[in-house]
Amino acid sequence: MKMNRLPGALVLLVLMSGAATVEAAQCRVNGGPWRQVDTGGTLTFQVPVTVRVGADTSRILLEGARLDCRFTPYGFPAWYTDHWSTSALAGAPWTPGPKFINQGTGLRINGGYYNTPVPFGIRIANMPNNAVGVPVDATPYILIRNNPTNPIDVRIGDVLGVLRLSQTNNYDSSRTGLSLTYTAANNFAISPSSCTINNNNPIEINFGNVPQRAIGTDPLTSSIVSNRRLTYSCPDAGITTPITITYKGTSSSFDSRLLMMTNPNVGTAMVRAGAAVPVNGSFLTRITNSVGGDDVTFSLVRRNNAIPTAGAISGSGVLVMGVP
Repeated sequence: MKMNRLPGALVLLVLMSGAATVEAAQCRVNGGPWRQVDTGGTLTFQVPVTVRVGADTSRILLEGARLDCRFTPYGFPAWYTDHWSTSALAGAPWTPGPKFINQGTGLRINGGYYNTPVPFGIRIANMPNNAVGVPVDATPYILIRNNPTNPIDVRIGDVLGVLRLSQTNNYDSSRTGLSLTYTAANNFAISPSSCTINNNNPIEINFGNVPQRAIGTDPLTSSIVSNRRLTYSCPDAGITTPITITYKGTSSSFDSRLLMMTNPNVGTAMVRAGAAVPVNGSFLTRITNSVGGDDVTFSLVRRNNAIPTAGAISGSGVLVMGVP
């Protein structure tokens, strides 16, 4: 009698083991269908996410991938639990895409920030054997560096990076993996630099009371001028790089080198090194060990063969630091 019962018991055990192997780990992204991963396999997803600056402005977040996983045991003991973690068995927890090779990156896991290389062995979530989905809270981020040579230009569809996690449990040595590829759902451009011109203070040019006929007709020879020193600084030490300074604004109707003023017969030029910088044009200069500077001259210029009407005039432009 015992010999007759033994094969039945063995068959039952094999069926139960098969159920655990096939049904244990399932995940989904953004409320989509549950997908199952077999023991030893890797579940792969690809999801578009929004690229935006975080609330603290020190990180760019890649948000919009809501990952849930669950453990479906079909009657196994209550204490059986699956774990999702960063693990060397799955590979690097976060590998940034080609747009971020020169940037610092990392993962925000359950509210904590872990810069790349993200450590192995961070437990992210536990899945009890109740077939209920549990959020796996891991959000990639890009560090904003105070360096003008690190502009970021993301286009829709760009590969932003890959998240890799490993699933283990508290009842045997089996494991599975997960690989989630992030792509850009939006265009995003930023020059992640807090380097400044004149410490971001406004540069006010007051030419004072000027006789109309005293205003010259050429930016290089007009006698109505104001000299200024432009200073450049970056909060992070050790930055040495070429930079451009762009004279942004609306040009006058009679000379593209001149910034438009409220009097249509008058414009303002910015002169550096003996040449007028065209409006929306730039000049090349340099930051060395995070500081730099240039001497420039702003000159008031009138339209040739025109005498401006008397009265106050004004105008405004912006100086922008960039990289060649």
